[in-house]
Amino acid sequence: MSMTTALPVEQQFATGHQGESLVLMVCQGWLWAGLYTAAPRETLLQVAASASRSVGVSHHSLALGGITFPLNRLAAQAAHRWLDRQGVRIRSIPPINRATRSTRGVRA
Repeated sequence: MSMTTALPVEQQFATGHQGESLVLMVCQGWLWAGLYTAAPRETLLQVAASASRSVGVSHHSLALGGITFPLNRLAAQAAHRWLDRQGVRIRSIPPINRATRSTRGVRA
């Protein structure tokens, strides 16, 4: 018995870093991610999109559209499971060095 979900779907994950949260959205044929500051003044810090339904995941990060979002281990596991359930292809990526991580990408 398979369950089909109407797209787009989205889910929010606490990153474990300064109260930030990562919002992931799965659409037909593409993905979107946005990193937000903590409430009450949620502000979009970084955004990424991918023209395919494929992401890279390590134990402490998620890579989408050339941007790597740092996550704690539990958030990375939860995001991996959720994306897998949405039919997104997951590929392993090497872990980032958190002491020297770059902040490439588009600033919101």
